[in-house]
Amino acid sequence: MSTKPAKKEYLDKKYHSRDEKGVYVDRVFTLPNVLTLSRLIALPLLLWYVHKIDVHGPIPIFIVGGYMFLSDALDGALAKALGQISLIGAILDPVVDKLIINALAIFFAFKGWIPIWAASVILLRDLALLIFGLRIFVNYGTLVTPVAVGRITPLAWGVVFVTALFGFHTLKWIFIPVAIVLTLTSAFVYYSRYKDLLKQKERSE
Repeated sequence: MSTKPAKKEYLDKKYHSRDEKGVYVDRVFTLPNVLTLSRLIALPLLLWYVHKIDVHGPIPIFIVGGYMFLSDALDGALAKALGQISLIGAILDPVVDKLIINALAIFFAFKGWIPIWAASVILLRDLALLIFGLRIFVNYGTLVTPVAVGRITPLAWGVVFVTALFGFHTLKWIFIPVAIVLTLTSAFVYYSRYKDLLKQKERSE
């Protein structure tokens, strides 16, 4: 597979194929992928500092959380700039993001800081997306690319977590409905893309 810098058009597509030119199919340890994996490694540390906020204060949370946020913003930009778009990166990045958001949602629900029903919405959405995405990738070797509302959704949940952690209950209850609406909207958009892709594949067979 070609190792030339990937074209901008690749990132603008609704679907990614493992057969496209300019995409690494067998490289794992690219800089963007290392950044993505580092977020997952940092997750237990973030949860620990959140759990021990009374002991360590909020600064470690902002440091670790800030690093995770910046690495999430940088990995895609670096993949494009360095021509290191990879198949594993296209899979790994959204999966890691979902693991982080869902781990935090479970943790905050367990603590009683957000309602269980609110955490269940993001859990069920991401479980459905993973099942549909896996089915399409296994059967057709195609990935559905992130959508704009899907990128905003984790930010909304991040605001929910921050407001819940620091006791801003009014803001928390303002942003919980916002996060849920974005979660459900993104689920509908992703489902539409999955449905359209399946129709295209069925017609071509």
